[in-house]
Amino acid sequence: MRSITNKIHIIGSGLAGLSTAINAIKKKINCEIYESSKNAGGRCRSFFDKQIDLEIDNGNHLVFSANKNFLNFCETIGSMSTFKLISQDLKFFDIESSHSWELGFKESLLKNIFFKCPIPKTLFFDYLSFLKFLFVKNNTTVDELVGRSKIFTTFWEPFTLAVMNTSPDYASAKVLSNVLKETLFKGKKNCLIYQPIKNWGESLIDPAVRFIKKNKVRINFNETLRKVYTRQGKIEELVFTNKKVKIKDGERVVFAIPPSNIVKLFPEFSLPCDYNTILNIHYKVSSKNQKLFKNEILGFINTISQWVFIKKNCISITVSDANKFNSLDSDEITKEVWKEVCAFLGKKIQYENAKIIKEKKATYIQSPKNNALIQKFNEKKINNIFAGDWTQNTLPCTIEASILSGKKAIESL
Repeated sequence: MRSITNKIHIIGSGLAGLSTAINAIKKKINCEIYESSKNAGGRCRSFFDKQIDLEIDNGNHLVFSANKNFLNFCETIGSMSTFKLISQDLKFFDIESSHSWELGFKESLLKNIFFKCPIPKTLFFDYLSFLKFLFVKNNTTVDELVGRSKIFTTFWEPFTLAVMNTSPDYASAKVLSNVLKETLFKGKKNCLIYQPIKNWGESLIDPAVRFIKKNKVRINFNETLRKVYTRQGKIEELVFTNKKVKIKDGERVVFAIPPSNIVKLFPEFSLPCDYNTILNIHYKVSSKNQKLFKNEILGFINTISQWVFIKKNCISITVSDANKFNSLDSDEITKEVWKEVCAFLGKKIQYENAKIIKEKKATYIQSPKNNALIQKFNEKKINNIFAGDWTQNTLPCTIEASILSGKKAIESL
């Protein structure tokens, strides 16, 4: 690292902001965090919900053993013991055909895919679409690359939605290729799934905040950044809800906030302006009904629901690319999705209560066009520093990208 700054002012306490602070601490750089809400964590937070009478995650996340920055982050904050490693086969259920199939983790994944042909009514040749991701152009979408594959509906579409929260019609095949090259193409050791034993707050956010506070870094909650005053390209003052902060010589500012907030502060920047919703439904069920589920994670196909997470205290459903459900009645969606769960079980069961969460700007649409915008933004010679999963346009907007962006923010000083 080159010259060391006197102090860093970090805007945002999502994972990118927390990662920035932790990497600053490791470099012995003084820093302070400003957060607009009353809690840290952003989309990764957990909270107690009175409606369902449970502590739930704001959203569900798939983290692979290939995610080295995530693993290093957890080791630093001392939270590895709060995770479980899922090594069982990943089960999929197609509601239209009533077929179930499994992606095996007990041997070479490519061997399992190419020679066992796990998806019903498929042959060896149907899986050759995997090889198309070895060489991909930057402007190609997933649909253009593998849209005619026989396993498009049963594999490529759900995989793309899970990884990128973007329809294959728009999703960058290059980004998905990068994911495949670090996971499935490298075999079982990189494809195991980490999940929190209790919730994401206890495993990731709370220990990160404790680590930060232990190192005497202050987190200012309920402080929304209203205005940034600059002079000749240099930030001179930050105006928050309740305070003004003068930026002294030698100090730097890291903006660890979404692009939608960035353009409000810096309207001259060209950034993606179209976003996709992630919808999560948490069902509280009896312990008896909880035991009906044998797998901890399930993939649903030809359904509203896409991923089912069997948690300690609830059944949690994730629907990606869910903009079409933004204006629909939450009770109606909740009931329709539960019918799909019952179809999988082959019997009708009741849930005790449910909570639906719509994260309407979960990620920008990760298309080749938008990725090019991010690339141009990253290449600009800007005096400010930006962090966030959205800044890592070679990766999907995930926990791994958030943590990596905070690391890179400090390395860029």
